[in-house]
Order: sequence, then structure tokens, then C-alpha cells
Amino acid sequence: MFTDKSYIFLIGVIFLSFAVHKGSSIKCWECRSDSDPKCSDPFDNSTLSITDCRQSEEKEHLPGVKATMCRKIRQKVHGEWRYFRSCAYMGEPGIEGDERFCLMRTGTYNIFMEYCTCNSKDGCNSATSTKIQFFTVLISPMLAFILYKLI
Repeated sequence: MFTDKSYIFLIGVIFLSFAVHKGSSIKCWECRSDSDPKCSDPFDNSTLSITDCRQSEEKEHLPGVKATMCRKIRQKVHGEWRYFRSCAYMGEPGIEGDERFCLMRTGTYNIFMEYCTCNSKDGCNSATSTKIQFFTVLISPMLAFILYKLI
């Protein structure tokens, strides 16, 4: 039923499927527009350094939880816009995994909040971005084909 060539090809495909994985470390911009006006939109990161979220302090109320995403919060309180950019510990990137969409909340007393969470690339909280994984989609079948032809 299976030849030696088929077994080697199957083992190669299984290896490739485990070799490509998403890292759990991300670097994010961290700032507040109430203390640094460059943090607002349009975002100016020319004087900021990006933060490695692995180095972020553990939150007391989230023991053992690591920051694996970036977050941008846009908040309007009494007509004044504020922006917060930071590493994120919990949540989901975008809405249902689509980083182009942010979670919006409104409240009483003229309060509006928009939460944008992402993990597609380092510094993704500089603006809303689309999560595109062309490398993973294109390279895996090509490598499988090359491996099949070599065997």
C-alpha cells in the first residue's frame, strides 16, 4: 500500500507541520498620551524604544500569565482623547482573530473606549493592522513538494 518513498514523504510533511510555529514573545510600544503627546494618533515612535513583553512584570491579579500580545486603547473622556499602548496579558487579537477590528465600548457621561489587541508582528500596536501569514501558507506546500521530488 505505502512505499518507502511514501513513508519518508509523510514523515517529512509531519516534521514540517511541527517545525512552523508561532512564537509567544512579542515586542510592543508602551506609552500614554497623557504623559507623552507623541503616543496619540498619528503615532510618532521616533523617541520611544520598543518593549520586549517577556520582560514585562507579572501582574499581581494574573499570577503566571505572560504578556503575549500588544494593545492600543483609545479613550474619550469628557471630550478629551487619550491613547494607551502596552503589552497585553489577556484577550483575543482583534475580533474573532481579525486584527482589523477593535472592541468598542461606550458609557455614560460622554465616555468612549476602543480596545485594539494584536500579535501579528512586533510593534503592531502602532496602528491597526491585518494579520497575513503568506509565508506559512506558501512555504509549507512548496517545501513538501521539493521534499517529495527529492525522495
